[in-house]
Amino acid sequence: MSTLSNITRSAIFALATLTAAAAVPLVHAQDKLTIGAIIYARDSQFWQQIEKGMRDAAKANNVELLVGMNRRQLPVEGQLIDDYMTRGVNVLIMPPLDKQASAAGAKRAKDKGIMVVEYDTSLEDKSITAHTIGVDSFELAASVGREMRRYIDSQLGGSAAVGLITLPPINANSKPRRDGVMSALQGAKVEIVAEAAGNTPEQGANGVETILQRNPNTQIIWASNAGTIAGGAVAAQRAKSTAKIYGIDMSQQLAEMLLDPNSNLMAVSDQQPYRVGYLAVETAVKAKRGQAQPRNVSVPAKLYTRADAQTVREYLDLIKSLPQ
Repeated sequence: MSTLSNITRSAIFALATLTAAAAVPLVHAQDKLTIGAIIYARDSQFWQQIEKGMRDAAKANNVELLVGMNRRQLPVEGQLIDDYMTRGVNVLIMPPLDKQASAAGAKRAKDKGIMVVEYDTSLEDKSITAHTIGVDSFELAASVGREMRRYIDSQLGGSAAVGLITLPPINANSKPRRDGVMSALQGAKVEIVAEAAGNTPEQGANGVETILQRNPNTQIIWASNAGTIAGGAVAAQRAKSTAKIYGIDMSQQLAEMLLDPNSNLMAVSDQQPYRVGYLAVETAVKAKRGQAQPRNVSVPAKLYTRADAQTVREYLDLIKSLPQ
C-alpha cells in the first residue's frame, strides 16, 4: 500500500509538473505585455525610423508600447525610467546616454524585475541588460572605409590626403568608428591631414573648414554621423573643394545628395534603424514569452553608394512612409 501510494504520488507529481511546464508558454503567450521604450528625440529620421520599427513590431506582436524621449539629457532619462517603473512595464528598451552614468536607472528597473534591453549604445556593466540590439560600430565604419579604400586604389593611385570628423570622445561609438575606418585603410598610403570632432551639421561644416585650412588639397573627408556628413558636404561644396565625402548614418538629405551629380558625397554606411527598433521589441517579446533569444542581436550595416541609385531610391521610399 505504501509503495503504491508512493508510485501514485510520484505519478501525480510528474503529471502535474509536465502539465504546468506545458502551460507556461501558453500563459506567457496570452499575457498582454507592456513595453516602455526610450528614444533620444523625434528631431531626426534616424530616431523616427527607430520608433516606427518599434511600433510596427509592437502591433505585430500584440503588445502595448509606451515611447518617451530622453532629449539627450541624463536627468530626463532617469525620470522616464522611474515613470515606466511606476506604470508597471514588463520591459524597458533604452539607448544608454552614457555607458556608466545610465547604469543606475537601468539597474533600478532590473531590480524591480523589469527586463532591460539596450540598443544603439551599450552599458559598461553587461550584467544589467538581458539583450543588446544593434550594429557593430567597428564594422559599420569599416564597411564605408572599404569603399573609400577602393576609390583610393582605383582613382588616386593608392595614396590620399584624408581628413576625419569623429564623434566627441564622450560618445561610446567614437573610438570603434574611428578604429573601423582606419582598419580599412591599412596598407594604403594615407596621410591624416587633420581631425575634428562633432555630431551636428554645424560642427561638421566647421570640421571641413578646419581640414581644408590645414590642407586645401585634401582628397577625402570621412564623417562619423549623418549630421556631420550633411554639414560637411555643404561646406565642401561652398569652398569649391573636390574632396570626396564618405560617412555613417543615412538620411533623406544624404540620399538626395547621393543622387545629385553635383554633390561630393560618395557613400554612406547605415545602421538600418528601422530594423534595430523592430528587433528590439520583437526580441524582448519573444524572450518574455519563453522563446530563447541571443544575448547580442546583430543588425548588419547597409552601404549606400552613388553607383547604386536604385537602393538609394528604395531608402527614400522608406522615409516617405514615416509619420509626418
